[in-house]
Amino acid sequence: MRSVLKALSLAHAIDRGHRPIDSPRRLGSKPLSPAPRIPSEAVSNFLGMTDSPETLLRRFGLSAFRPGQREAVAAALAGRDSLVVMPTGGGKSLCYQLPALAGDGLVLVISPLIALMADQLRRLRDAGVPAAMLASGMADGHNAAALRGVASGEARLVLAAPERFASTAFRDALAQRSVSLFVVDEAHCVTEWGHDFRPDYLRLHGAIAALHRPPVMAATATATPRVAQEIAARLGLREPVSVRAGFDRPNLAFDVVSLEGAGAVARKRAALLHVLSDPAARPAIVYCGTRRDTDSVAELISGAGIRAVAYHAGMSPDARRASQEAFMTDAAEVVVATNAFGMGVDKADVRTVAHWALPTSLEAYYQEAGRGGRDGLSARALLLAARMDLGRLIRFNTQRTTTVADVRAHVAALRRRAGAQDGVATIGHAELDDRDRVLLSIAERAGAVELRPGGARGLLARPTGQGSPRLAHAAIQAAKNRGWESYRSIERYMSGASLCRRRQILDHFGDPTPGAPSGRCCDVCDPDPALAQELLATTTAPVAPSARRRSTSAGAGAQDPISARRSRPNGRACADPEPPAEPLAPVDEREFERLRRWRFARAEGKPAYTVAANAALEGILRGRPATMDDLRAVHGIGPTFCERHGDSLLAELGELWGTPSSAATAIASVSAPT
Repeated sequence: MRSVLKALSLAHAIDRGHRPIDSPRRLGSKPLSPAPRIPSEAVSNFLGMTDSPETLLRRFGLSAFRPGQREAVAAALAGRDSLVVMPTGGGKSLCYQLPALAGDGLVLVISPLIALMADQLRRLRDAGVPAAMLASGMADGHNAAALRGVASGEARLVLAAPERFASTAFRDALAQRSVSLFVVDEAHCVTEWGHDFRPDYLRLHGAIAALHRPPVMAATATATPRVAQEIAARLGLREPVSVRAGFDRPNLAFDVVSLEGAGAVARKRAALLHVLSDPAARPAIVYCGTRRDTDSVAELISGAGIRAVAYHAGMSPDARRASQEAFMTDAAEVVVATNAFGMGVDKADVRTVAHWALPTSLEAYYQEAGRGGRDGLSARALLLAARMDLGRLIRFNTQRTTTVADVRAHVAALRRRAGAQDGVATIGHAELDDRDRVLLSIAERAGAVELRPGGARGLLARPTGQGSPRLAHAAIQAAKNRGWESYRSIERYMSGASLCRRRQILDHFGDPTPGAPSGRCCDVCDPDPALAQELLATTTAPVAPSARRRSTSAGAGAQDPISARRSRPNGRACADPEPPAEPLAPVDEREFERLRRWRFARAEGKPAYTVAANAALEGILRGRPATMDDLRAVHGIGPTFCERHGDSLLAELGELWGTPSSAATAIASVSAPT
């Protein structure tokens, strides 16, 4: 046992001589082995057991495998490394849960998702599989009991976060067992500059070696062929069996609504509310790019009479927990969230996943969209695509641009922190933003910093006093290239109105198989006429004379606002050549949101449109009324509105524009003789 403990202590060793991950020497190796069809009788002994995958499946209470599951289970039973790439909802977890039923060895599953681990633990125990879970934030005594179960041999499967290897108690418990399968779930987390990079995952290669190199299964839902090669290189997979179940989700329909020009925000709101107003479109998840949008969109949906909650990192843990619980128990029909929500949340009956803003990459989009329809029934992925969002992504990439000098400064800051901590700096999990992750990763790749898990404390970083500027420069260039590749992937997808959306996704992930939708395919192949009509009605709403001239001049040939196209007989699409005329000046988004909140308060529980339409609010912002007479001149504002809401609105506008006297003047004008 002493030798095992010594080996485990080597899990923190740093390979400082490795080349950048894009090096041809690392990624130019032979392709991953395809998944073989392993007959039941050929499956080798798995720690004294000869159960076939089918036998294990029946013991789990199931009757049939999904695509790719049997091959993954067979590879594990045969003692082969494997790389399992399945779309969200494709059943990755079963691939490593079934081997836990075979033999007396331990299946060790590393996952970053506490919510997912907790759900898997419940399902495994319900199925009669002795399982344990180790994570922070558990009830008193939970982790101690789990460690006893691991050490005693009672647990067949243990779920743990990667930072758990910093725990001596965890390593001691593992030393008592023979690990028959080492599983890295969400394996894309090992790829630097990916959409969910986790520095703790970089240490798993050493942990695998310290456990006498058991068979390794790497599982992920988002891996292009290039990322798959990087995962295999990072984890040191040996001739892995490649299981790619196909990326198509036949029950998902993919819609992109292109939003440009004046009134784009109003059309975005109209599109979202139109889709969510159908009870069959709920439960739903709406992803936003910022916390502010998350709160305002949740308010928008609630104002339409739909039970909605917000979820983002700016909320307290109790508030986030309450929002998640409300959504999971159907007390809320819609959760509006940043991308902090959904990782590991297993709600099978989500009918709609909408994106209010563009995600950072097509990989991130497909993973989030894939949280819809996990029960196999029809679901919809709705992307509300405004080109203004591309500016946000460009700024994001620009802000992430680093130099060797930036890396030196980051390492110097770590060295100052480490000076008072025996040469080791502790980096809390919450301290790492996207830029810090990139800088820390580059420093580690250049040999300037050694990293190891710090358990609940976070990461432990030891500046080495060395480092290669050449390696740092190569890593910086790789980070820059990948950032722009991610940007181009989502930009192509939102702009590709002439090619099937499903085909675009499959091509991106290197899946050549034809798409096989079980219902509607996408907005290109199967446009939604009701949504198009809703957007057209919003576009031609009587907000101003110029808007009316634009709509009437278009006549019967008005542009389809879903993607500004008309269908061809071959199912492709082309741009409508009719240009919009006399666009209205856009309004300030912050000011519009302020008036929308004012309208929500004045509605007193009634639908917001009973106070004023969106077009009327935009007209108010364009006209900037200072008196009641000014207000009456705004199109869509009548005497009844002025009588009920005029004073309140003018006071709100006075505060908004920093001219309190405007409200006083307006109030005086109401009582002045005419």
